Parts: sequence; C-alpha cells; structure tokens
Amino acid sequence: MNNIKARSHRKLISLIALLVLAAVMVPGVFADVPVQNKQDFTLHNETGQEITEVYVSPTGVDNWEEDILGTDTLPAGEAVAISFSRRKESMWDIKVVFRSGKDAVWTKFNLSQITDVTLSFKNGKPWATWKNGDE
Repeated sequence: MNNIKARSHRKLISLIALLVLAAVMVPGVFADVPVQNKQDFTLHNETGQEITEVYVSPTGVDNWEEDILGTDTLPAGEAVAISFSRRKESMWDIKVVFRSGKDAVWTKFNLSQITDVTLSFKNGKPWATWKNGDE
C-alpha cells in the first residue's frame, strides 16, 4: 500500500512540475508575436487623390502632432497601417494633405473600436466609412 501512495505522490509532483514549467514557458512562446494596440488601424485612401501627409490627433486638441507618412505618400486606392504607442484617448481626428496642397479633416473616430478607416468624398465633402474590430 505504501508503494501505491509513493507512486501516486511522484505522479502528482511530476504533474505539478509540468504545469509550472508550462506556465513559465507559455509567455516566452508568444513574446515575438506583435501586439496590436487598441488604436492601431488601417487607413484606406479612396479620395481619388494622392495623400502626401497624414496627421492623427486626439479630438479637441489643436496640435496635429507629426506627419505619420514621413517621406512616404499614400496613392489613391491604396492603404497604410497606422500604429500608435499606447495612448489613453479613444476619440481621434484625421487630417490629410493632398499632392495639390489642399487638406481635409475627418473627426471623432473611436479608434479603440475601429480597425479600418476609408477616407473619401461624398458630394464634395470629406466622408469616411470604417470597420469595427468585432465585424
């Protein structure tokens, strides 16, 4: 009877050690997987014009911060992934500058829920459609 208890005890200890090892190793397995911030999104240009600058700032802030595209441009019909460092704001405005020098502004995007934003014009006015992360 003692031999059965000893084997059961060893099996239990082995099982606990295996579970502890698995718990320690699992985070390392996923360490190289990129994490998307809640405000990251893909910007689609359906304006019919080349975009030379893109600015994204929290709604209600007067500063447009920096041009996200840098030296790149966003041709009509193409898209670009926009990534954020973690920020607590959820409502954002988007401003673009076109090759012609004209600009347009779209306001009040809840980027904590939106994964894709498509910019266009409807009846000559800035227009946007978007997809939520749960769609």
